[in-house]
Amino acid sequence: MDALDRLLFAPGCSAERQASVLAAAQDWLSGADELSLFTSGSTGRPKAWTVQRNHVLESIHATAVAFQLGPKTRSALAMDVAGTGGRLMLWRALELGMTLQILPVARHLTWEGPLDFLALVPQQALSLSPQLAAQVDSLLLGGAPVSPHEEEQLLNTFSSVFHGFGMTETLSHVALRTLGGEPYYTCLPGVTVSLDQESLVIDAPQRGVHALRTTDAAEVHSPTSFTWLGRLDGAVLSGGKKIFPESIDHAIAAAYPEHPTGFAGAVPDAEWGEALVWYSLPLSDTERHRLLKAFESLASWQRPKRIMEGELPVTASGKWKRKAEGS
Repeated sequence: MDALDRLLFAPGCSAERQASVLAAAQDWLSGADELSLFTSGSTGRPKAWTVQRNHVLESIHATAVAFQLGPKTRSALAMDVAGTGGRLMLWRALELGMTLQILPVARHLTWEGPLDFLALVPQQALSLSPQLAAQVDSLLLGGAPVSPHEEEQLLNTFSSVFHGFGMTETLSHVALRTLGGEPYYTCLPGVTVSLDQESLVIDAPQRGVHALRTTDAAEVHSPTSFTWLGRLDGAVLSGGKKIFPESIDHAIAAAYPEHPTGFAGAVPDAEWGEALVWYSLPLSDTERHRLLKAFESLASWQRPKRIMEGELPVTASGKWKRKAEGS
């Protein structure tokens, strides 16, 4: 069967969607030694990135081993091929001979039949119906962090969920974390990590990655495992201390697992520079008391200064807006 015959365009795919997928497919099938991707911005401002085919192949085969992908694998493409996640998913399917349903790019998805493997951004996964989620054997998430509340929701609807850590500069994910398992990421074969001051540094020589210094803060447990703490450029600077809001989210979830939806953020403050706060949906007196008790599980300098109840602030893309204007 011709490689393109394994690309099955779903009803509702626009002509533009079909054209972009076919163009990206031809890029791979051309056999060119050099290919183009666009960086994620994790190591600086987004930009065009020329990559080597043999480096992309290393990434593809590492993922194939991790998820046992091959010619019998059924999957779907739900992301834009202009981005690294979508383009790598397409190239992965073409190289491995997978059957790939091409879906319209949308938050609410649908497809035909069971899937062995599916790569999505968290918001797409969270929007799936339980019936569709039950059709997915292995779900790989990327493109955004997963909050403790989102992790719990995903574990209630999917049988096997992984979160990938990576970026365009590393040719997609270099490490995986199993949701519901250990809180740290385990590197794929051929990948090691270290720290340069607070920054996570990635080495993956077979992918052409050498001492790549990211803007991610992490706790490195070994050369092949680490816990992600947050983005260095998203840290809250309060009273001379650097606080990673994502770490506060996880600490509160551990101390008060069923807390009403909320997250750590920051507001400008004359005394502290930035004051760490907790954004929350409206709370009952009991919930507020339990949340304040959960704060006590944190070091004093990590405790939110106040609770901001009401509608949760979000960005235009639907992510938590952790910093108020002026922070």
